[in-house]
Amino acid sequence: MTAREDPDPIELHLCHRCLMRLPVDAGGVDLPRRVREALKAHGLADKTQLIPASCLGHCPTGKVTVLVVPDSTARGTHAKLIDPKEDGEDLAKHLDAQLARGSKKAGPP
Repeated sequence: MTAREDPDPIELHLCHRCLMRLPVDAGGVDLPRRVREALKAHGLADKTQLIPASCLGHCPTGKVTVLVVPDSTARGTHAKLIDPKEDGEDLAKHLDAQLARGSKKAGPP
């Protein structure tokens, strides 16, 4: 019997430039910590890796760009805009939905 390897963590590249462009009251520099807390609260801490990134080339006003890389194949990589006022909850819910869709497609082992 072969042991199943743990899947690669979902890489979450959080745009540092977006954080720096946020108004001070949005608490941009503290957002990575708040995102990690939201991921942990949703049981996603062991399934994700939050990585600071330089500019991702999409500069939304009042939001932060996160590049979501689902696995080592990079298939399904996409950008997600998050609201800093949501403290990472919007990202955690997005990932919950992505993982739920993925488990339905995968079927039984």
